[in-house]
Amino acid sequence: MNRLLVSALLALALIGILETANAAQQQVATTGKRFSTSEVRIAYEDMVIFVNQDKVVHQVFSTTAGLRFNLKRLPPGAASGVRFAKRGVAEVRCAIHRDMRMKVVVE
Repeated sequence: MNRLLVSALLALALIGILETANAAQQQVATTGKRFSTSEVRIAYEDMVIFVNQDKVVHQVFSTTAGLRFNLKRLPPGAASGVRFAKRGVAEVRCAIHRDMRMKVVVE
C-alpha cells in the first residue's frame, strides 16, 4: 500500500514538472486494461498526460508518422506526458495489452 501511495505522489510531482504556462493538458487514465477514452482532441503543442490507474504495467506508444512516441514501462500509479508538436491523428496503443487503443487528434 505504501508503494502505491509513493507512486501516486511521484506521478503528481511529474505532472507538475511537465506542466507549462503556454500549453494545455489533457489527462488519459489507464484502468481495467483500457484507456479512459477512445479519443481525445487537443490543440497543436498541447500535452496528453497518461496516468496508470491500473494494477498492471502499461507501455503506451504511437507509431504514427510524425507523432511517434514510446513511454516505455509505466508502472501502476505512474504518469508520463507527451507534447504533440505536429497536427494529425495519433493512433495510440499499449505494447503489453494489444486490445488497448485510442486516438489523439491534434488540431
